[in-house]
This record gives sequence, C-alpha cells and structure tokens, in this order.
Amino acid sequence: MKTNKRNAVWSVMLFIVSALPIFGQANNGGGGGGGGTTTVSPPTITPTVAQPVKESDGFAPTLPITSREVLLANNKRLITTVATGVNSSGFVYGDPGVKTYAEKAYVPSMAGQPDFSEINALVVSIGNFVFETRNPDDNIEMRVTYQTKQGRAVFQGIQYFKLVQNPNGIYAPPSPSINVRIYPSDEQLLNVPGADWVEVSFLSEKGETVQTQQMKRDEQTGMFFFPLSWAGLKNIQLTAYRQNQDNGTTAKAVYSAQTGGRQPTVTRSVIPSVSIENTVIVPADKNVVTINMSDEQSARSLRNGVSPLVQITFRSPLRLSFYAEIPSEVANGFWMRQGNQSNWNYFTINKGQGTTIDLGAGVYDIIIDWPTFGRREDSFSNDGHGKN
Repeated sequence: MKTNKRNAVWSVMLFIVSALPIFGQANNGGGGGGGGTTTVSPPTITPTVAQPVKESDGFAPTLPITSREVLLANNKRLITTVATGVNSSGFVYGDPGVKTYAEKAYVPSMAGQPDFSEINALVVSIGNFVFETRNPDDNIEMRVTYQTKQGRAVFQGIQYFKLVQNPNGIYAPPSPSINVRIYPSDEQLLNVPGADWVEVSFLSEKGETVQTQQMKRDEQTGMFFFPLSWAGLKNIQLTAYRQNQDNGTTAKAVYSAQTGGRQPTVTRSVIPSVSIENTVIVPADKNVVTINMSDEQSARSLRNGVSPLVQITFRSPLRLSFYAEIPSEVANGFWMRQGNQSNWNYFTINKGQGTTIDLGAGVYDIIIDWPTFGRREDSFSNDGHGKN
C-alpha cells in the first residue's frame, strides 16, 4: 500500500464476490438500499385464444408478453456475455497492475439452458479489480451487465461505495466484496417473428383505442423494445406488420398483451351519406317550395334559431312558387341568385301566398329575409379582437 498522505495516489485491490438478480422491480441503476430478494414462482401461462394462422402468414401464433416473468425468462436466453467494472472521476491509469474492467462470454453448461447461478458465478470469477485514485473521498461506481451477443444490456446493476479510512489512516473498501443487485432493464427485448414494424395500442376501460404508437426497434438485434410494465395488461394490443415486396400487400397480426395470443380483426364495408346543416336542398325540379316547421330539413335549422340557405335546381324552365313562415312571423321576402351570377334579386312575400317567379334551367340560392328571426345583435370591441 502506498503512503497515506492526502496528495498521494492510492492503490486498492477490490474483489466482487456476489451479483444478485432482483426481479421485484425494473431499475437501470442501483444504490446502497437494502431489501430482500423476491422469490419468483414459475409463471402460469394463460391459454391463448388465437386467430387461425394461415400457413403462409409468417407470424407467430403467440408472443411471450403475458407476464414480467415470461419476458425475463425469454431475455435470459439472450445472455451471451457478462461485463463488470469499477469507475470513479478520481481514477488514474497507467500502472500495469490496474484492472478496472472485465468481460467474458457465457456458455451454459447445459446447451441452450442459461442458468443465473452460473452467470453470477462468472461475474465473480472475472471481477478481481485493482484501481488507483487521486482522491479517496470520491464515490466509486461498480457496474455489472448481462448482455446479448450484440452488446445490448438486458440485466444490469450499479452499486456506489466509498473508501473508508481506518485508524491508521489507510483507505480501503468498506468490505472485501461489493454486492451489486442486478435488475432487468426497464425495456426488454421482444422478438416478433415476421414483423417489419410493430404498433402498440392503448385501450381505455371501455376497450376503446385512445392512443397508438410505433414501437422502437433495436437495430443491433432486430428485436423490439417492450417495457416490462406492459406485460400481461388487458388494455394493450400489439399489431405486427410486414410489407410483402413481391406483391405490395401488407400482412398483419394483432396480439393481446394479456393472453399473448392472436386476436381477430373485423372487416366491414360502409359508404358515407351526408347532409349539410342549416341548408335546405330542394329536390331537383320541385317548383313549389315552402320553408316552415312542418318540413323536416327546414325545421332542424329553424329549431336551432338559424335561417337556412335554400337551394333549388331546375333542369328545364319552370315557374317557382316560394313561401316561408314560422309560427311567430312570415318572411318579408327573399334574395335569390343563380349559381353563376354575382347579383342578388329581391322578391317580397305576401302572408299566406307563395311568390311566383319564372326561372330558366339552373341552380339557384335563396336567402330568406325575416322580420326578426335569426337576426344577430353582435357588437365588437374597438381593438377588433372580438365581440362584446
């Protein structure tokens, strides 16, 4: 051990002897907090009600998203490398004996069956660190990650500690080993076979879609990021899409996060029908027109306190008879112009008697002149920013 003067460089040997997986919560960082280990029972896989999958469909009948445990078990299979290291802003380098980082490939002893006990032991076997620091009062970070072959961390943990000065003025770690609690990454990797892109839909308590967004894709693995908090939720749906380059069509599959199974889609046809509010469109060549509360089109507008725009269409010359009244008053008259004209012509209305006009073929607009109905008494402020 080097001298203990404050301006000296301190050399410390540190051993990792434990790395404990914790699955009770998702966390990408760690601290010095305590708490017991959560024991996870083997998950019960909910039977899926899957839409029949066509042989040429290319999508999986189910996805492993029914619970956090299922996601974690699948991501455990992706671990091919463990990495660990210590770091601090006060570290100095150059001494050949310094070792602050180590990583090693993991190969399960039973082929294709990763074992967390083996993975943890591998961390301990490679984590014999020696570091030098210019400031023994700095925080020191110890990090452990379990990675995919592409280097993506699927489980990780951080523990911070400080060197402790003993009565002789010697600085040393608080214990021979620093325990690092390993947590699953907040976003786990999800393989969606056959998908070029995936959308996630969030449903309300009524089952209505309130938001849809595209899931992020990990360019390193080609998998999709699936937050642990979504696993098993009944109000989340995933829709996988694949663009078929040969014929330009798009294949799709919808999955429930609660069951993991395929869900059917509904295909129906519908055509629009439209009605323009506050407008009365008179059937073509109808030449006797009365606007009052007994006419359904007129009444809907009149009940709203709005005088409707009236359109009439003659495909040949006809004589128009036009009349307008409501229970409280008879219209004074009306303005009329042909659709391709600019000027409006005014015609008076006599109570109880339609006004007749000979018209040529064309489309005509009529604006009714009421004594009081539908007239607005709006005024506007001096600054022109709105009415009083």
